Amino acid sequence: MREIIRAESCTEGWLTATEHLRSQDEWRDYNVVLEITRPMSLSEVDKQISFEVNDFLVSNGKHSVSTIINTIFPASLYATHGASSLFERYRKITPMLEDHEDTKWGTYFMRMTTRTDNDGSEINPLEYLINKLRHQVAVRAPKRAVYELNLIEPFLDIPIYDPVTDKGFHMGGPCLSHLSFKLKGDKSLLLTALYRSHYYLERALGNFYGLAMLQDFVAHEAGIEAAEFVCHSTMAVLDKEGIGKRDVTNMLDKCLGLRKNSLVK
Repeated sequence: MREIIRAESCTEGWLTATEHLRSQDEWRDYNVVLEITRPMSLSEVDKQISFEVNDFLVSNGKHSVSTIINTIFPASLYATHGASSLFERYRKITPMLEDHEDTKWGTYFMRMTTRTDNDGSEINPLEYLINKLRHQVAVRAPKRAVYELNLIEPFLDIPIYDPVTDKGFHMGGPCLSHLSFKLKGDKSLLLTALYRSHYYLERALGNFYGLAMLQDFVAHEAGIEAAEFVCHSTMAVLDKEGIGKRDVTNMLDKCLGLRKNSLVK
């Protein structure tokens, strides 16, 4: 059985996984599993590594880390307006996102919060899930495993990957396939994310931050604490499209050096 990569923070988990991928042929591996024990933790060295990765991506014409975060959870919108008007304000900017080339398939948060019911009415599956969690944590023996965000039931679940609308995307479509929230024995909230394909250089760090913020948001709105975050990448690749392998190596080595120096102090 494949060993799980365990780390305290999203940044530490990302850096450890990139080291693993660099040891593999084609910088690629399958069924890479990370467990982050404190998803929202962000030490000074985590910040330094994040800045280093962000500057590298932007200087090479890629999306910033914050842009990737906001496809999963609109952190800046939440920070400015809070939870009370988050869904309404995001719905207003959705048309602009749909016109953008990079989000022609939508965004993950868009799919989580705006779906059409069988009768043509609009529903917000994520809000429904939070309300269900809030109700369950108030009872003595809550349901622990009925908070799935997948393809099956539009009233209860969120189609992150939609076989009808997404079948034509060979590149650039949604890579996040499934989100599973679980209530633990102490009523803290575990999140597991499943990726069909995961680009660790351009996307993964922002993905981890975005998922951690989503988990924290759902937990907070349900009145509970966030627990571990687990990410299962069925295929993970340290992508370097349009960037020299040596440049990628130098950047990752610098990040690794920052991490090692922080442990020595």
